[in-house]
Amino acid sequence: MKIKYLGTAAFEGVPSLFCTCNVCQEAKEKKGRYIRSRSQAIINDELLMDFPADTVWHSIQYEMDWTKIGHCLITHSHSDHLYPSDVEMAGAGFTGKHRPLHFYAAKDGYEKLRCMTDDPEMGDASDVTLVEPGKKFLAGDGGRYEVLPLWANHNAETSPVIYSIFHEGKRILYAHDTGIFPENTWEALAGQGRYDLISLDCTGGPSGRHRMSGEDAGIILSCPGDYMEWRDGHMSLWTNREVIERMRRENMIDGKTVIVANHFSHNCGQGYEGIRLEAEKYGILAAYDGMEVEI
Repeated sequence: MKIKYLGTAAFEGVPSLFCTCNVCQEAKEKKGRYIRSRSQAIINDELLMDFPADTVWHSIQYEMDWTKIGHCLITHSHSDHLYPSDVEMAGAGFTGKHRPLHFYAAKDGYEKLRCMTDDPEMGDASDVTLVEPGKKFLAGDGGRYEVLPLWANHNAETSPVIYSIFHEGKRILYAHDTGIFPENTWEALAGQGRYDLISLDCTGGPSGRHRMSGEDAGIILSCPGDYMEWRDGHMSLWTNREVIERMRRENMIDGKTVIVANHFSHNCGQGYEGIRLEAEKYGILAAYDGMEVEI
């Protein structure tokens, strides 16, 4: 099973509109992996994770094959993960004939998508299925993917879920946007077996505070926002480690599990290399736009 990270930023992107912070200035100068579009991923080039406004750019940048892509899992209804207006592009008035795109979303995302998919002018170009945390369903052509949506620790008004995905003996946990998992999610995860890859929200980055070294040791520099212990709504690298340790203790992951941190904000005060170096200390991959991982 392969996952490709099409976009790896939080809502603002990196560099962010209007921003002149050091992280955004560095991204403008260095480009490459320092540039981050809004978060989206694709599994085996066919199962989309989220549908942000940057989907158009991702489609162009990565030459996505829409003859293969027929299913999309929505984590929640915030606009950087679901931009329903762009679903209208699937309609006959904007494009030629193509395979339908089937969305899966919890309540708020489902209702927002229904406003688009039920428009008579859309025909059978797309549809949406309501999902509920704790209830498995099958997605992909021929129901090839066993999907378990689980409760996320995020704005409840957006009906947030994270996804456990099983396919051909491999299991992925895609956990964006969420803080430390709720207990009912931990209970459900305990029955799923070992994960081959976990992808964790890391909006706070390595921390919101950076401890100086050398003669300045002990001095802490605060970045915009102080996200070192971000536990609710999102996580940082430090709370990622807490999740990872519990998953290890409960035999959900092991030494062969690939661990990825993803969904970064410029407000964490670190660009790509700073995040990568800190994450690497703990055996965690720092995602970047275009990164592919095969398990």
